[in-house]
Amino acid sequence: MIDIIIPVYNTPISDLERCFNSILKQTYKNYKVYIIDDGSHDEVKNYLDDYVKDKDNFCVKHILNGGVSNARNVGIDISNSQYLTFLDADDTLVESFLEDAYNLIEKNNLDLIIGGYNEIKNGEVYKIRKCELDFYVYNKNNLELFIDKLLSGKLKNNNKIIGNLPSGRIYTRLYRRSVLGDLRFNNNLGMSEDTLFMIDLMNKANTIGISSHVWYNYYINDYSISRRKVNDNVIKDHMSFIKEIYKRMIIEENKEIKNAYIFRIFKSLINLVDLVKSSNKNNLLNDILNDEIFKYLNDLDISDYINISDKEIEFLNNYRDGLYDKI
Repeated sequence: MIDIIIPVYNTPISDLERCFNSILKQTYKNYKVYIIDDGSHDEVKNYLDDYVKDKDNFCVKHILNGGVSNARNVGIDISNSQYLTFLDADDTLVESFLEDAYNLIEKNNLDLIIGGYNEIKNGEVYKIRKCELDFYVYNKNNLELFIDKLLSGKLKNNNKIIGNLPSGRIYTRLYRRSVLGDLRFNNNLGMSEDTLFMIDLMNKANTIGISSHVWYNYYINDYSISRRKVNDNVIKDHMSFIKEIYKRMIIEENKEIKNAYIFRIFKSLINLVDLVKSSNKNNLLNDILNDEIFKYLNDLDISDYINISDKEIEFLNNYRDGLYDKI
């Protein structure tokens, strides 16, 4: 049995229908769907109640609005199958996903299996993200390579096979529930909670499989939380995420992984600076750039990465030279 956890908050009915229909089309039928309604308005709430009333393998739980992390945590807590997966209510699954993922995770005794996904905008697939090899397993002998890609977002010569597959997403993958243990999403983060969840999962997982199969359709929508307007709370959320990464970096003993943590802080700083500039809050820049957290950028080694952008190199050099007016 596979549990599918779907948080819902005022998702358009047409998107919900598209999402649910993709589940009904799955070639693997031994699943149960847990819809966590995060305080939606009555139209969505009533639709969900009507939808599940004649479906034994669909259920809905209505909760007070607490954010997507809390909704996913509720889903984890009330579901109980051996495997689970996450699906956003405005996205869809490719019909072979559950069957393919189940067969791979069982056959190879994996803790986690990850597939590729389509990025869809205006009804068209404009990008496909997946690994290069048909199938590959990271285990205790090379798991640090996966962790490096997860944190840095960059490729190395000895880890090209992961391709352009973003490793920090939580969807398009099947999890062995026993590996999660007490791990839950951080309710205090307003962004990148999925990335932090995956980072912490790496402390529990021993075997991760990646497949070139494309299993998920990710729709770019204007109402997505990831596309919200810049304000003080958004800037605060970015700093909160950076501080969470910093806490983990400080205690990391593996040199390569520690460097990857610093790279994640570096990338997050670039995004934060761009946000501050776009919000016309340039008076905050000096305080941010002089924050104690960012002193570790002086130790960042980028020599092994093969796809460093010119912008990243210039930003890092200006930061190290104290040329904050050029950042």
